[in-house]
Amino acid sequence: MAHRLLFPLFLIIVLSAACSSPDKKESDADELLPDADTAPEPICLTPGVGPYPLVFTDVTDEIGFGETGLVVAGSAITTADINNDGWPDLYISKGGKTRENSELPTGLYRLLLNNKGTGFTETTWTSGLFKTREGEDGRVSSFVIWGDVNNDGFTDAFNTAYFDADTEESGDWSTVFLGKGDGTFTIAPEHQFFAVYLDPVAGASFLDYDRDGKLDIYAGHHYGKYGYLNMTEQDTLHRGDGKGHFTNTTDAAGLTTVKSTDETIKAGTNHKPTWGVTACDVDGDGWQDLMTTTYGRGFNMFWRNKGGAFEDISLSSKFAEDENLDYSDDQWYLCYCKSHTDAGDYCADAANPSISCTGLEEAWEPGFSDDPSRLGGNSSGTVCADIDNDGDMDLLGVELAHWHIGQASDKTEILRNDGFPETPFVRPGNEATGLTRAHISGWNEGDLGALAGDLDHDGRIDLYVLSSDYPGTYSLLYQQQADGTFAEKGLDADARIFRAHGGTLIDYDRDGDYDLVIGSSLMRWSSSDNPPAPAQPWVKVLRNDTGQAANRFLFALEGSGKTDGANRMAIGARITVKAGGKTFTHEVQGGYGIFGFQNDPLIIIGAGDACTAEEISVRWPNKAGSISTFKEVHANQVLRIHETDGIAYQTLEEFAAR
Repeated sequence: MAHRLLFPLFLIIVLSAACSSPDKKESDADELLPDADTAPEPICLTPGVGPYPLVFTDVTDEIGFGETGLVVAGSAITTADINNDGWPDLYISKGGKTRENSELPTGLYRLLLNNKGTGFTETTWTSGLFKTREGEDGRVSSFVIWGDVNNDGFTDAFNTAYFDADTEESGDWSTVFLGKGDGTFTIAPEHQFFAVYLDPVAGASFLDYDRDGKLDIYAGHHYGKYGYLNMTEQDTLHRGDGKGHFTNTTDAAGLTTVKSTDETIKAGTNHKPTWGVTACDVDGDGWQDLMTTTYGRGFNMFWRNKGGAFEDISLSSKFAEDENLDYSDDQWYLCYCKSHTDAGDYCADAANPSISCTGLEEAWEPGFSDDPSRLGGNSSGTVCADIDNDGDMDLLGVELAHWHIGQASDKTEILRNDGFPETPFVRPGNEATGLTRAHISGWNEGDLGALAGDLDHDGRIDLYVLSSDYPGTYSLLYQQQADGTFAEKGLDADARIFRAHGGTLIDYDRDGDYDLVIGSSLMRWSSSDNPPAPAQPWVKVLRNDTGQAANRFLFALEGSGKTDGANRMAIGARITVKAGGKTFTHEVQGGYGIFGFQNDPLIIIGAGDACTAEEISVRWPNKAGSISTFKEVHANQVLRIHETDGIAYQTLEEFAAR
């Protein structure tokens, strides 16, 4: 059971932080000091030295998600508190491209309200989130991310509708829905979130790229027609006006790419078949940068935000791809050499292929296929987190990889920030970090996303990788060890899910730790698979029973929503906790990755044996880039921090009793 926090609520009103220069990394803000007479007594837990044994319990049936309950299945999952009761709710989708029949629903998408940790209630058809512009139920909903676009304190939704040349036209397009605060929504004014005439949106993120206090949306677009690079389209940035209207500012912000040709592909300036989108401040200057990941082994894109305008540093930052460009074991290259005996030195050392080459004789094109722009990864998404606790954002690049492509194809790995951008990202490699895995012959790594959070509260970020769509693939739970390396603990922790596709970190029972809700896929199952294919891509709920004896800090941030202030959901805010000689850093994000990843808005930062923070600071995404600082803050309580009103301490029970 969780350690319940039973001291009473104390409100501590503090002075507003002074404004610092947006370009400064250190603030000269006045310190905001809690009142020693009213601050709660600390609750100090003594867990010993971590990491602590990870333990998860499958409560899928217990909370009513199983085959005899709500029958919840799907692959894409995001979390938000859509009715403002302090409890996290769930959106779940099978990634559909067609409309749903509300009279005979097949479960293409679901909206489920949390019943105070005891279960969930179906609100799909009463929420209004799935109405067409004509007022009918059943609009296309491929995935949803969450933000507060009109700063009214209620959660709004960007509800996407994937539409490409191979999709039957439904008449639905990606659009924003405005929340009323009671779990219901109305459709926002119509806006085109794509560049030309197709909307194959595969990733999106809320951010405030110009720090005007109003949320914007960056939408990443996949192939217009699958596999055709000449039918890729511009990824697009849409500036919000704070009322639900948007303006396409892609070109004005410096994010323009161009049509794919051999030349532009090699230069990396072409429209990409984008999968994942991530927005976070990697260089620490207070402005959220943009990262997009590319399917089809092309360059990934890193757009550095310099005061509201972006520059492309994909190649110089080493974000575009890893440095292994050795294609000598690529089976398509070997098939080319087998069928072109006149290739001379180009194929001088080529081995015999291990696959049938029928139909692949011309699949490899010398001078193009061997260019660095074609030797990257099938990149799913990017996770942004301070993995090594040094106060800056590191990245986890999530990748698909296949044995037949060979070593040039990128693998899921850490990109360490050691002074970015002056120092490019460092890729230590999976042998050094411990992000290794066992392979069988004919292996595939089907990684489609990942979650980063401290699951055992020992003060170190752990990584949960979702891997799917190929025989033998399953989720991987990498627990960070005391030396900063990782060990895979999924099976031991009862957290291994076969064909895990999407998921979310969610404290569904509000006991102060991150639980897991994990979706799956039915793609590419065969009769020989073990375990055999299930009837549905079931969603699993894994309750976290780990680290309850360790200390943690819980945060609920709120921007003022005023002119030149921070957006109400504080997306883009950075929390820094200094406790016990360590530094813990977290940035509030507005959705990331492929087909939507978004976690619990209640932020949980583990601290191990440290029960008091010497200092906590919040850098706000407002015009001034102001920083609020608090001294001697106790752990094991919810810290509700408002941009201008200061800090309030609450127990978890009080936080979730609204």
